[in-house]
Amino acid sequence: MSERIVVVGNGKWPSERVWSKLIADADKVVALDGAADRINCDIVIGDLDSWSGIGEQEVIKLDGQDDTDLAKALKRFDVSDVFGIEGGRLDHSLAAFTALFEADSNATIHLEGWSGCRVPVDGAKIEVDIGANVSLFAFGKVTAIHTSGLLYSLGGEDMETSTLGVHNEATDNHVKISHQGGDLLAIWQTNIVD
Repeated sequence: MSERIVVVGNGKWPSERVWSKLIADADKVVALDGAADRINCDIVIGDLDSWSGIGEQEVIKLDGQDDTDLAKALKRFDVSDVFGIEGGRLDHSLAAFTALFEADSNATIHLEGWSGCRVPVDGAKIEVDIGANVSLFAFGKVTAIHTSGLLYSLGGEDMETSTLGVHNEATDNHVKISHQGGDLLAIWQTNIVD
């Protein structure tokens, strides 16, 4: 079984009930730069421009502006989950999802009330509440998309960058999504039943 690695950003965190479970289940916690001042972590990674430098964790200083600190972490580790990327600058929030494609990462990004992941060609299976909003976004052309567990299922259709995949609805607790090529992002509503 592979290690469960959670990456923590220094932005707005989702509610504690979301992130505390992620941290409790983690084998390793990687803090992006200044997030190391907010949580006990095993590794601090980034250009280290916002971290106090206090702590006993392993430090990986990676200079350069070609990647965000999140992209650096996703490229270096097989990350399971990410949180702490909300709030602040809109460009950073959008870059977090783009970094999933840049790094070919299967990590899930957790936001307040939402989660999202890159859908690899071999597919993704997401657990959701029935009735949850599930949206698909194509970055460029994505071919032969198949879904199950959604009100409006796809059976091999292609999608291009558009609003076509916005606001579908889960009809099953297990939504399956696959495709044959391209960059496909799935985002879904979480915790609609409390």
